[in-house]
Amino acid sequence: MAWALSSDPDWHAAAQSLVDGCTALETGELRVRLLERLCTSLGDNLYPAFLEILCAVGEYGDWNAQGLVAETLVHALSTGRLPSGKLTAWGAYTVNSGSFAQTRSLGPIEYLCAWYAQPGGRSPLSADAFDRTARALLSLIATKADAKALYCAKLRADVDDPLEGSLARVTRVALSELINIWQAGGSPDTAVAHCLSALNGSGLERLANLPPPFLR
Repeated sequence: MAWALSSDPDWHAAAQSLVDGCTALETGELRVRLLERLCTSLGDNLYPAFLEILCAVGEYGDWNAQGLVAETLVHALSTGRLPSGKLTAWGAYTVNSGSFAQTRSLGPIEYLCAWYAQPGGRSPLSADAFDRTARALLSLIATKADAKALYCAKLRADVDDPLEGSLARVTRVALSELINIWQAGGSPDTAVAHCLSALNGSGLERLANLPPPFLR
């Protein structure tokens, strides 16, 4: 059954449920299945809600909680099953109200970047929401060195594959900025600031004050 959000979702409770579920499961495989079931239940339209749950763990979880979720993401990355959301592919066009629009599946960080830089059918993401959520996600992932290394490698591969069609040039440039700073030991705050600066330099300032549908 697909889930629906209330008018005032309790992200802390949802994050606690995710941590409790991961704690109760004994293997990385079972924990990845939990993430997969969560994303499947939410569906593509509510993928931002999944990001909010991860964000809450990154912002408010203790070291053990963050490490447990990061380890789960490590297993998901290493098995090619990182929970992803769908966005309209860059350059895709619609016919008859979008019935032929192409979509691409993107993991949490690249999804956020593409959502901000390439608004399509989804309401635009504000700069404040992008900044807050991206910093929380990077902080969460960085609690485990192998999670950070694997995610940087994945992002680098995405950036270096312009023919795949998911990311516009400006998005790839911004992600490159993020990877270079983060991989070199820069803080999540610094890495996201450079990424956002690259995106805003493309003329996206007009989006900064538009309210997002889910992310605060």
